[in-house]
Amino acid sequence: MIKPKSELNKISNYTPGKPIEELKREMGIRGKIIKLASNENPLGASPMAIEVLEKTISEINLYPDDTAYYLKEKLSRMVNIPAKQIILGNGSVELINNAIFCYCRKGDGVVRSDYSFIMSSISAVMNGCTLKNVKMKKFSHDVDALVKKCTESRAKVLYVDNPSNPVGSMLNEDEIKYILKNISSDALFILDEAYNDYLDLNLRVDSSGLIKKNKNLFVLRTFSKIYGLAGLRIGYGIGDMNIIDTLAKVRLPFNTNLMAQKAASAALDDKKHIENSKKVNDEGKAFISTAIGKMGYNHIKSFTNFIMFDAGEDGGRISYEIQKKGVIIRPLHNYGLKNYLRVTIGTMEENRKFIKSLKEVNG
Repeated sequence: MIKPKSELNKISNYTPGKPIEELKREMGIRGKIIKLASNENPLGASPMAIEVLEKTISEINLYPDDTAYYLKEKLSRMVNIPAKQIILGNGSVELINNAIFCYCRKGDGVVRSDYSFIMSSISAVMNGCTLKNVKMKKFSHDVDALVKKCTESRAKVLYVDNPSNPVGSMLNEDEIKYILKNISSDALFILDEAYNDYLDLNLRVDSSGLIKKNKNLFVLRTFSKIYGLAGLRIGYGIGDMNIIDTLAKVRLPFNTNLMAQKAASAALDDKKHIENSKKVNDEGKAFISTAIGKMGYNHIKSFTNFIMFDAGEDGGRISYEIQKKGVIIRPLHNYGLKNYLRVTIGTMEENRKFIKSLKEVNG
Protein backbone atom coordinates (compact mmCIF):
# COMPACT_ATOMS: atom_id res chain seq x y z
CA MET A 1 0.00 0.00 0.00
CA ILE A 2 1.34 3.41 -0.95
CA LYS A 3 2.10 5.58 2.08
CA PRO A 4 2.27 9.37 2.42
CA LYS A 5 4.98 11.36 4.19
CA SER A 6 5.13 10.38 7.87
CA GLU A 7 4.86 14.05 8.88
CA LEU A 8 1.27 14.12 7.67
CA ASN A 9 0.27 11.66 10.40
CA LYS A 10 0.84 14.48 12.90
CA ILE A 11 -1.55 16.88 11.18
CA SER A 12 -5.27 17.29 11.72
CA ASN A 13 -7.20 18.83 8.87
CA TYR A 14 -7.63 22.59 8.99
CA THR A 15 -11.07 23.39 10.40
CA PRO A 16 -12.70 26.36 8.63
CA GLY A 17 -15.80 28.18 9.81
CA LYS A 18 -18.94 26.21 9.00
CA PRO A 19 -20.48 27.33 5.67
CA ILE A 20 -24.07 28.55 5.67
CA GLU A 21 -25.25 25.86 3.24
CA GLU A 22 -23.73 23.11 5.41
CA LEU A 23 -25.60 24.35 8.47
CA LYS A 24 -28.85 24.43 6.52
CA ARG A 25 -28.35 20.81 5.47
CA GLU A 26 -27.33 19.62 8.93
CA MET A 27 -30.08 21.30 10.93
CA GLY A 28 -32.79 21.84 8.37
CA ILE A 29 -32.90 25.56 9.06
CA ARG A 30 -35.05 27.39 6.53
CA GLY A 31 -34.78 30.97 7.77
CA LYS A 32 -31.93 33.42 7.40
CA ILE A 33 -28.58 32.25 8.72
CA ILE A 34 -25.79 34.64 9.64
CA LYS A 35 -22.15 33.55 9.60
CA LEU A 36 -19.90 35.14 12.20
CA ALA A 37 -17.22 32.45 12.21
CA SER A 38 -14.57 33.27 9.59
CA ASN A 39 -13.74 36.96 10.08
CA GLU A 40 -15.22 37.98 6.74
CA ASN A 41 -16.33 41.52 5.92
CA PRO A 42 -20.10 41.66 6.60
CA LEU A 43 -20.49 44.48 4.06
CA GLY A 44 -19.14 42.26 1.31
CA ALA A 45 -16.74 43.32 -1.40
CA SER A 46 -16.19 46.84 -2.65
CA PRO A 47 -18.80 47.93 -5.23
CA MET A 48 -15.87 49.01 -7.40
CA ALA A 49 -14.42 45.50 -7.19
CA ILE A 50 -17.77 43.93 -8.10
CA GLU A 51 -18.11 46.24 -11.10
CA VAL A 52 -14.68 45.20 -12.35
CA LEU A 53 -15.53 41.53 -11.84
CA GLU A 54 -18.67 41.90 -13.95
CA LYS A 55 -16.62 43.43 -16.75
CA THR A 56 -13.89 40.81 -16.48
CA ILE A 57 -16.07 37.69 -16.54
CA SER A 58 -15.86 37.46 -20.34
CA GLU A 59 -12.05 37.19 -20.11
CA ILE A 60 -11.85 34.06 -17.96
CA ASN A 61 -10.75 31.97 -20.93
CA LEU A 62 -7.44 33.85 -20.74
CA TYR A 63 -4.56 33.23 -18.34
CA PRO A 64 -3.91 36.03 -15.85
CA ASP A 65 -0.82 38.22 -15.90
CA ASP A 66 1.65 35.95 -14.13
CA THR A 67 3.67 38.97 -12.96
CA ALA A 68 0.55 40.82 -11.69
CA TYR A 69 2.31 43.97 -12.89
CA TYR A 70 -0.47 46.51 -12.36
CA LEU A 71 -1.54 45.22 -8.95
CA LYS A 72 2.04 45.13 -7.70
CA GLU A 73 2.63 48.69 -8.91
CA LYS A 74 -0.43 49.88 -7.01
CA LEU A 75 0.60 47.99 -3.89
CA SER A 76 4.11 49.42 -4.22
CA ARG A 77 2.78 52.96 -4.03
CA MET A 78 0.61 52.09 -1.04
CA VAL A 79 3.26 50.36 1.09
CA ASN A 80 6.20 52.47 -0.14
CA ILE A 81 8.19 49.40 -1.17
CA PRO A 82 9.47 48.67 -4.72
CA ALA A 83 7.18 46.39 -6.70
CA LYS A 84 10.00 43.88 -7.17
CA GLN A 85 9.92 43.35 -3.37
CA ILE A 86 6.28 42.21 -3.45
CA ILE A 87 5.01 38.69 -4.07
CA LEU A 88 1.39 37.60 -4.44
CA GLY A 89 -0.12 34.43 -3.03
CA ASN A 90 -3.26 32.37 -3.31
CA GLY A 91 -4.23 33.86 0.00
CA SER A 92 -1.45 34.78 2.44
CA VAL A 93 -1.59 31.16 3.71
CA GLU A 94 0.18 30.04 0.55
CA LEU A 95 3.03 32.40 1.36
CA ILE A 96 3.31 31.06 4.92
CA ASN A 97 3.72 27.55 3.61
CA ASN A 98 6.12 28.53 0.82
CA ALA A 99 8.30 30.55 3.18
CA ILE A 100 8.68 27.68 5.65
CA PHE A 101 9.33 25.28 2.77
CA CYS A 102 12.07 27.54 1.36
CA TYR A 103 13.91 28.32 4.57
CA CYS A 104 13.65 25.11 6.58
CA ARG A 105 15.26 21.73 6.13
CA LYS A 106 13.81 18.68 7.84
CA GLY A 107 14.18 19.05 11.60
CA ASP A 108 14.77 22.81 11.58
CA GLY A 109 12.93 24.77 14.22
CA VAL A 110 9.87 26.96 13.64
CA VAL A 111 8.93 29.14 16.61
CA ARG A 112 5.42 30.49 17.17
CA SER A 113 3.08 31.36 20.02
CA ASP A 114 0.78 28.55 21.09
CA TYR A 115 -2.39 30.46 20.11
CA SER A 116 -1.10 31.88 16.83
CA PHE A 117 -2.90 31.27 13.52
CA ILE A 118 -2.95 27.50 13.24
CA MET A 119 -1.74 27.35 9.61
CA SER A 120 1.73 28.32 10.84
CA SER A 121 1.73 25.11 12.86
CA ILE A 122 0.33 22.94 10.07
CA SER A 123 2.84 24.29 7.54
CA ALA A 124 5.74 23.68 9.91
CA VAL A 125 4.76 20.06 10.55
CA MET A 126 3.98 19.22 6.91
CA ASN A 127 7.43 20.49 5.94
CA GLY A 128 9.10 18.23 8.50
CA CYS A 129 10.11 21.03 10.85
CA THR A 130 10.47 20.86 14.62
CA LEU A 131 7.63 22.96 16.02
CA LYS A 132 8.54 25.18 18.98
CA ASN A 133 5.41 26.53 20.64
CA VAL A 134 5.80 29.37 23.13
CA LYS A 135 3.11 30.09 25.71
CA MET A 136 1.38 33.43 25.38
CA LYS A 137 1.49 35.75 28.38
CA LYS A 138 -2.02 36.91 29.30
CA PHE A 139 -3.13 36.08 25.77
CA SER A 140 -0.44 38.18 24.13
CA HIS A 141 2.79 37.21 22.37
CA ASP A 142 5.58 36.90 24.97
CA VAL A 143 8.42 38.66 23.16
CA ASP A 144 11.11 37.64 25.64
CA ALA A 145 10.07 33.99 25.51
CA LEU A 146 9.90 34.04 21.70
CA VAL A 147 13.40 35.51 21.42
CA LYS A 148 14.75 33.05 23.98
CA LYS A 149 13.21 30.07 22.17
CA CYS A 150 14.58 31.26 18.82
CA THR A 151 18.06 31.64 20.27
CA GLU A 152 18.14 28.36 22.19
CA SER A 153 16.77 26.29 19.33
CA ARG A 154 18.61 28.14 16.57
CA ALA A 155 15.25 28.38 14.83
CA LYS A 156 15.13 29.04 11.10
CA VAL A 157 11.69 30.70 11.19
CA LEU A 158 9.79 32.81 13.70
CA TYR A 159 6.10 33.36 12.96
CA VAL A 160 4.17 36.18 14.65
CA ASP A 161 0.64 37.16 13.69
CA ASN A 162 0.07 40.77 14.65
CA PRO A 163 -2.75 41.30 15.50
CA SER A 164 -3.09 37.67 16.46
CA ASN A 165 -5.75 35.19 15.41
CA PRO A 166 -7.83 33.82 17.15
CA VAL A 167 -6.94 35.90 20.22
CA GLY A 168 -7.08 39.45 18.78
CA SER A 169 -4.23 40.97 20.82
CA MET A 170 -1.26 42.79 19.28
CA LEU A 171 2.34 43.89 19.78
CA ASN A 172 3.43 47.49 19.35
CA GLU A 173 6.24 48.65 17.10
CA ASP A 174 8.83 48.74 19.89
CA GLU A 175 8.11 45.09 20.68
CA ILE A 176 8.50 44.10 17.02
CA LYS A 177 11.78 46.03 16.89
CA TYR A 178 12.94 44.25 20.05
CA ILE A 179 12.35 40.87 18.41
CA LEU A 180 14.20 41.89 15.26
CA LYS A 181 17.14 43.20 17.26
CA ASN A 182 17.49 40.09 19.39
CA ILE A 183 16.91 37.15 17.05
CA SER A 184 19.54 35.91 14.64
CA SER A 185 19.66 37.65 11.27
CA ASP A 186 19.79 34.12 9.84
CA ALA A 187 16.25 33.43 11.05
CA LEU A 188 13.33 34.42 8.85
CA PHE A 189 10.83 36.56 10.78
CA ILE A 190 7.34 36.16 9.28
CA LEU A 191 5.14 39.02 10.48
CA ASP A 192 1.54 38.26 9.52
CA GLU A 193 -0.51 41.47 9.37
CA ALA A 194 -3.78 40.06 8.02
CA TYR A 195 -5.82 42.37 10.26
CA ASN A 196 -3.63 45.45 9.88
CA ASP A 197 -6.32 47.42 8.03
CA TYR A 198 -8.62 47.34 11.06
CA LEU A 199 -6.07 49.18 13.21
CA ASP A 200 -6.16 52.91 13.83
CA LEU A 201 -3.27 54.56 12.00
CA ASN A 202 -1.42 55.41 15.21
CA LEU A 203 -1.36 51.72 16.20
CA ARG A 204 0.08 50.33 12.98
CA VAL A 205 3.65 49.10 12.87
CA ASP A 206 5.80 50.75 10.19
CA SER A 207 6.59 47.35 8.75
CA SER A 208 7.71 48.82 5.41
CA GLY A 209 10.28 50.92 7.24
CA LEU A 210 11.44 47.89 9.21
CA ILE A 211 11.86 45.86 6.02
CA LYS A 212 14.32 48.45 4.70
CA LYS A 213 16.50 47.88 7.77
CA ASN A 214 16.00 44.15 8.32
CA LYS A 215 16.73 41.74 5.48
CA ASN A 216 15.18 38.80 7.38
CA LEU A 217 11.70 40.34 7.79
CA PHE A 218 8.85 39.06 5.63
CA VAL A 219 5.48 40.80 6.08
CA LEU A 220 2.16 39.29 5.02
CA ARG A 221 -1.10 41.07 4.14
CA THR A 222 -4.40 39.87 2.70
CA PHE A 223 -7.41 40.97 0.69
CA SER A 224 -9.63 38.49 2.55
CA LYS A 225 -10.56 40.71 5.49
CA ILE A 226 -11.41 44.41 5.18
CA TYR A 227 -11.36 44.25 1.37
CA GLY A 228 -14.01 41.51 1.39
CA LEU A 229 -12.37 39.23 -1.21
CA ALA A 230 -11.97 36.04 0.84
CA GLY A 231 -13.63 33.95 -1.86
CA LEU A 232 -11.10 35.02 -4.49
CA ARG A 233 -8.08 33.94 -2.40
CA ILE A 234 -5.45 36.62 -2.80
CA GLY A 235 -2.82 37.97 -0.45
CA TYR A 236 0.68 39.41 -0.69
CA GLY A 237 4.03 39.52 1.02
CA ILE A 238 6.73 42.18 1.15
CA GLY A 239 10.37 41.73 2.03
CA ASP A 240 13.98 42.02 0.97
CA MET A 241 14.75 41.07 -2.63
CA ASN A 242 16.56 37.92 -1.51
CA ILE A 243 13.40 36.67 0.20
CA ILE A 244 11.12 37.54 -2.72
CA ASP A 245 13.47 35.97 -5.27
CA THR A 246 13.67 32.80 -3.18
CA LEU A 247 9.90 32.48 -2.82
CA ALA A 248 9.42 33.17 -6.53
CA LYS A 249 11.29 29.93 -7.28
CA VAL A 250 8.55 27.82 -5.69
CA ARG A 251 5.55 29.94 -6.63
CA LEU A 252 3.24 28.01 -8.92
CA PRO A 253 2.55 29.66 -12.28
CA PHE A 254 -0.59 31.83 -12.32
CA ASN A 255 -1.12 31.30 -8.58
CA THR A 256 -3.37 34.38 -8.36
CA ASN A 257 -6.22 34.27 -10.82
CA LEU A 258 -7.42 36.93 -13.24
CA MET A 259 -10.55 37.86 -11.28
CA ALA A 260 -8.66 38.11 -8.01
CA GLN A 261 -6.01 40.43 -9.44
CA LYS A 262 -8.57 42.75 -11.05
CA ALA A 263 -10.83 42.84 -7.98
CA ALA A 264 -7.93 43.46 -5.59
CA SER A 265 -6.71 46.37 -7.69
CA ALA A 266 -10.16 47.96 -7.71
CA ALA A 267 -10.68 47.33 -4.00
CA LEU A 268 -7.52 49.30 -3.19
CA ASP A 269 -9.06 52.35 -4.87
CA ASP A 270 -12.37 52.19 -2.99
CA LYS A 271 -11.39 54.30 0.03
CA LYS A 272 -15.02 54.90 0.95
CA HIS A 273 -15.73 51.17 1.28
CA ILE A 274 -12.60 50.65 3.38
CA GLU A 275 -13.50 53.53 5.71
CA ASN A 276 -17.10 52.36 6.05
CA SER A 277 -15.98 48.79 6.75
CA LYS A 278 -13.71 49.98 9.56
CA LYS A 279 -16.44 52.22 11.00
CA VAL A 280 -18.97 49.37 11.04
CA ASN A 281 -16.36 47.13 12.65
CA ASP A 282 -15.42 49.63 15.36
CA GLU A 283 -19.06 50.26 16.28
CA GLY A 284 -19.93 46.57 16.25
CA LYS A 285 -16.90 45.63 18.32
CA ALA A 286 -17.84 48.19 20.98
CA PHE A 287 -21.43 46.91 21.02
CA ILE A 288 -20.54 43.22 21.38
CA SER A 289 -17.79 43.90 23.94
CA THR A 290 -20.20 45.85 26.13
CA ALA A 291 -23.05 43.36 25.72
CA ILE A 292 -21.07 40.22 26.56
CA GLY A 293 -19.39 42.07 29.43
CA LYS A 294 -22.80 42.81 30.95
CA MET A 295 -23.62 39.12 30.59
CA GLY A 296 -20.57 38.23 32.68
CA TYR A 297 -18.30 36.93 29.92
CA ASN A 298 -14.63 37.83 30.00
CA HIS A 299 -13.22 38.76 26.60
CA ILE A 300 -9.80 39.60 25.23
CA LYS A 301 -9.37 43.18 24.03
CA SER A 302 -9.42 42.90 20.25
CA PHE A 303 -7.58 44.87 17.59
CA THR A 304 -9.25 42.90 14.81
CA ASN A 305 -12.71 42.24 13.35
CA PHE A 306 -13.52 39.52 15.87
CA ILE A 307 -13.72 38.98 19.62
CA MET A 308 -12.55 35.95 21.58
CA PHE A 309 -14.34 35.36 24.88
CA ASP A 310 -14.44 32.84 27.70
CA ALA A 311 -17.74 30.95 27.60
CA GLY A 312 -17.20 29.64 31.12
CA GLU A 313 -17.91 26.09 29.94
CA ASP A 314 -17.42 23.95 26.86
CA GLY A 315 -17.63 26.44 24.01
CA GLY A 316 -18.68 23.70 21.62
CA ARG A 317 -22.01 23.29 23.40
CA ILE A 318 -22.82 26.99 23.29
CA SER A 319 -21.73 27.21 19.67
CA TYR A 320 -23.97 24.29 18.75
CA GLU A 321 -27.00 25.74 20.54
CA ILE A 322 -26.47 29.12 18.89
CA GLN A 323 -26.23 27.44 15.50
CA LYS A 324 -29.71 26.04 16.02
CA LYS A 325 -30.86 29.66 16.12
CA GLY A 326 -29.20 30.41 12.79
CA VAL A 327 -25.99 32.06 14.00
CA ILE A 328 -22.60 30.49 13.19
CA ILE A 329 -19.68 31.36 15.49
CA ARG A 330 -16.33 29.62 16.02
CA PRO A 331 -15.49 27.21 18.86
CA LEU A 332 -11.75 27.03 19.47
CA HIS A 333 -11.14 23.41 20.49
CA ASN A 334 -8.51 22.97 17.78
CA TYR A 335 -6.44 25.71 19.45
CA GLY A 336 -6.66 24.00 22.84
CA LEU A 337 -9.10 26.68 24.01
CA LYS A 338 -12.02 24.44 24.92
CA ASN A 339 -13.98 27.07 26.84
CA TYR A 340 -13.45 29.90 24.38
CA LEU A 341 -15.45 31.16 21.43
CA ARG A 342 -14.60 33.59 18.65
CA VAL A 343 -17.27 35.76 17.07
CA THR A 344 -16.75 37.89 13.97
CA ILE A 345 -18.05 41.45 14.08
CA GLY A 346 -21.03 41.68 11.73
CA THR A 347 -23.50 44.36 10.79
CA MET A 348 -25.36 45.82 13.74
CA GLU A 349 -28.38 43.69 12.87
CA GLU A 350 -26.22 40.56 12.89
CA ASN A 351 -24.49 41.58 16.12
CA ARG A 352 -27.84 42.05 17.84
CA LYS A 353 -29.04 38.65 16.65
CA PHE A 354 -25.89 37.03 18.03
CA ILE A 355 -26.32 38.67 21.44
CA LYS A 356 -30.00 37.74 21.51
CA SER A 357 -29.15 34.12 20.68
CA LEU A 358 -26.39 34.01 23.30
CA LYS A 359 -28.78 35.30 25.96
CA GLU A 360 -31.40 32.72 25.01
CA VAL A 361 -28.90 29.87 25.15
CA ASN A 362 -27.73 30.86 28.62
CA GLY A 363 -31.02 32.32 29.74
